[in-house]
Amino acid sequence: ASGPRRATTMPDVTIPTIFIHPTAATEIRVHQAEAVRDAAGSTDVTYLTLAKAPHYLHGFRREALDHVVDWLRTRVP
Repeated sequence: ASGPRRATTMPDVTIPTIFIHPTAATEIRVHQAEAVRDAAGSTDVTYLTLAKAPHYLHGFRREALDHVVDWLRTRVP
């Protein structure tokens, strides 16, 4: 497989961006998620991993949401 198509569209994303990658996901490997992150057109990119979290974040959604809320607090007055 060639990996996620998001890597080809990410250069168009120039707004602040957060990626939360569940490392136990079998659909997107770490190197693929990093390629998407690296392709982002934004200069404000945050990349976080959730160790052992599955693709749909079952059992890790609260932790993921806490990261998003913390990230937003630094950007939204």
